[in-house]
Amino acid sequence: MDIQNHYYGHSAVLAAYAGLSRPRHVAGLLQHGWTATSPVAAHFADFPSVGSSPRRRLLVWSHRSRAWSPGNSGDGRPTTAVGAPILYLERLLHAQGWTRSDSLGPVFVPFHGTRLVRVTGAHADLARQVAKVDGPSTVCLHHEDMTDPEITSAWADAGHRLVTAGRRDDPHFLLRIMHLAGNASRLSSNRLSTAVVYAAALGTPAAVWGDPLTFGNQGDDALAMLRSTWPEFHTADPDDGTRPSSGAAAQDAAATMLARAELGADALLEPGPLRAALGWSHRTPGPLVQYYAASPLAKAAMVLGLTKRSEASTAAMSAGGFSPWLWLRHPLAALPRPLPPGLDTPVTTLEPPSAA
Repeated sequence: MDIQNHYYGHSAVLAAYAGLSRPRHVAGLLQHGWTATSPVAAHFADFPSVGSSPRRRLLVWSHRSRAWSPGNSGDGRPTTAVGAPILYLERLLHAQGWTRSDSLGPVFVPFHGTRLVRVTGAHADLARQVAKVDGPSTVCLHHEDMTDPEITSAWADAGHRLVTAGRRDDPHFLLRIMHLAGNASRLSSNRLSTAVVYAAALGTPAAVWGDPLTFGNQGDDALAMLRSTWPEFHTADPDDGTRPSSGAAAQDAAATMLARAELGADALLEPGPLRAALGWSHRTPGPLVQYYAASPLAKAAMVLGLTKRSEASTAAMSAGGFSPWLWLRHPLAALPRPLPPGLDTPVTTLEPPSAA
């Protein structure tokens, strides 16, 4: 019912797994990234009534995340765990004989901001740090960072190969991330983020280290919370990305188990039940009307203060430095667009990221 359901190629992958030629309108809201807080507060804040009826569900990846559970979200709306789209893509690829490899060498994914709140800090220092620890690496930049000459020069001048997975509305986005996460000898980032959890879930060594840079209102307390809650993803020395070799294999195995729990590996559905959970078993006009009419109006009402977020949602948004008025900088960004095209079924190949 909202454009976020189609972010990062998620609906395209789910449609391929469900046996459909292209995505349909989802009867509810689908979690679109790993979060260190409740996705109900972080992703569904603009739609406080969704989830109160079984006709429009809140579809989350997992009920086993360390960050939240259905009982402590502070919202009270029921959620349905369906697993992360990347795990459905993994199933599709394994069925075609794909296995992960180390062919790309080290991959680094710098933590990025958004068009609303930018990450600030010394990219050049971080780029040199990565080159010192891992050597010349494949660095995946956010597509908006890829248009910033200061950022691209910082990483390129340090000897790295720059790629991007594309815009968030690109249906092939997740295939490109899978190419990186599934073929890296190690995937690192300077903040615990979705890409790190993806890599660990696939069995790729994954680590968080380096200057975390500055994002919104987040300070040292937020970073300390990430380290204390998910120590399996963090290196022993946050400054050089290293950890004792004797414990590396055990930490990688622990991180894989944890990541698969965070992504909802135990909640994955077969194609028929998945179609039912997404509202794709039958064609009805309700999700279409919600997508093109009700959803934009609901977002506008939230920005203008005509409706209010829950206390948990307000806290989650403010922690990231977001203000409702920031959305007015890009008032057309959240408007509904035609549904993305489908992927080849079966999905037989991964799509390499675009180079700078």
